[in-house]
Amino acid sequence: MSGNLVKLKAGLLCLGARVEPESARLLAAEYPHFFEKSFVHAVNVRIAGVNVNISVAEGFTTESSYLIVKREGEYRVTGGGWDLSIRFYPNLPATGTVVDELVQLHSANCINIWPSTTCCYDTPELKCRFCSLKADAEAPLDIGELCDGLRRLLAQIPKGPALNFSGGTFRDPDWMAGYWIRLCRAIREFSDAGIAVELAPPSDLGLLRELKAAGADAAIMNLEVADPRRREICPGKSRISYEHYHEAFREAVDCFGWGMVSSVLIGGIQPKEEIMSEIAVMASEGVFPTIMPFRPMDDCELYGFRRCPPEELLELSEYLGTLLHTYKLESWKQPGCTECGGCSLENDFYRKPEERETP
Repeated sequence: MSGNLVKLKAGLLCLGARVEPESARLLAAEYPHFFEKSFVHAVNVRIAGVNVNISVAEGFTTESSYLIVKREGEYRVTGGGWDLSIRFYPNLPATGTVVDELVQLHSANCINIWPSTTCCYDTPELKCRFCSLKADAEAPLDIGELCDGLRRLLAQIPKGPALNFSGGTFRDPDWMAGYWIRLCRAIREFSDAGIAVELAPPSDLGLLRELKAAGADAAIMNLEVADPRRREICPGKSRISYEHYHEAFREAVDCFGWGMVSSVLIGGIQPKEEIMSEIAVMASEGVFPTIMPFRPMDDCELYGFRRCPPEELLELSEYLGTLLHTYKLESWKQPGCTECGGCSLENDFYRKPEERETP
């Protein structure tokens, strides 16, 4: 990707985009998911061949310099000297089950699925301050019901995208790890699709080996905030100690493999030097770090907090790109969010400077 396109993607990730009113009416009819709020319903698009996640429905986007318009039969993003066509990923085949409401194509190689919107940390005292998750069910979706829908879906797209499972931590991390284990076992009875699972580190680290044995290909354990600010920003999740996270990272790398474990850090809500220090430690342990910019979603406690500046995201991501080379961490080997890369820039910075296209 050229340097200019990297800057465009950084701007769209951090600032989102406005939508011209008449274009918004047309867009809502054609792609209604595009206007759903929060990261749960994030929608990715392709711009000049680049996969990028764009927020358009949150309040912070009203000040964006980027504008989406429909002109001459196609949607385009303008602003900052840009005028480029937007390509939407197609809707997945219908199954006639509840799965139709859960699955979204985040890239040509990644289906994102949230079976649980209920989180044990979702209380006024414990909720992560950046989180906009809203519980719309009392418990995770029944595994049998979920697999019935997935079986019907995958039958229509053989050799299709990987499955990336995310969601709130129901009850506690160990219970949720058990849910993912049971789900992976059930899926492996009818599919060999790639599976990535996002989970909080269980207290029983043996559950990570069970998850691998059940059929998961990659594990994602998101630290999100590096010490020393974890307790302030993640009052509930910080009960899982920083040291235990790294014990879980090392255990997971041992069983899933080098570069098959990843972890998100959120840019913009703590000094960049702390993030740079943390991703260097993660990478040295064989963990693939991902840096996502903080965006103040309307329903999070940090609404109104500053957005991650695009320049800061670019600086952090370029440094991360050098770490990926140094430690031989390759995104295309890890199915799911890490390979998708639509919400972050590190995959775009992976190539050495001399290998990148000139602007």
